[in-house]
Amino acid sequence: MALLAIDWGPVSTWAAAVATFLAALIAILVALGVFDSFRAPRIRVTFEDREPWTRAGSLGETSAYWVRVGIENVGRRAARGCVGRLTGLATDDAPRRDVDPVQLRWAGMPRSRSFEPIDLRPGQREFLNVLVRAGEDRWRIVTFDDPDFDPGFATELAVLQTHVIQVAVFADNAETVVSTLQVDGRRSENRVELSLVAHV
Repeated sequence: MALLAIDWGPVSTWAAAVATFLAALIAILVALGVFDSFRAPRIRVTFEDREPWTRAGSLGETSAYWVRVGIENVGRRAARGCVGRLTGLATDDAPRRDVDPVQLRWAGMPRSRSFEPIDLRPGQREFLNVLVRAGEDRWRIVTFDDPDFDPGFATELAVLQTHVIQVAVFADNAETVVSTLQVDGRRSENRVELSLVAHV
């Protein structure tokens, strides 16, 4: 019985050419950063109406109530240079034109470094201070409070009103995340809600 001889020469040549082409294509796509989105850092903003998002403490000799948002990197690479800013504000459904965007302060850091950009490693969560109430009648936006900062507008908000605060988190290598924090002080107890509204 005679065996048929198959000449694989041309097929192997074509297979080698296809493999070379695919390897070159993948190398180009990697160089262009096409696959970076699968491993990129992703910032998530969280809030719950309990500690550590809300915290009773003190401010000097006065008792205080802090409202913070959690900023977490749920991606696979470090998010570099993260900064949080208050970018918009509405009171009782009316947009506030009298308040400019201001930088917010990171919690859990020395005051001298609390406005510096921070890096968030994968799985790391930090807190961004948004509001503090010292006393009963006013919220205060947690931003610069040194003599060098003169915003030209009031950084205090009445407690017995509803405020919708837009918070944006920027990073050098991640998409900006914009969230809204609603503070409703017209109820018998404070109600603070957070909802993610957009990725810019």
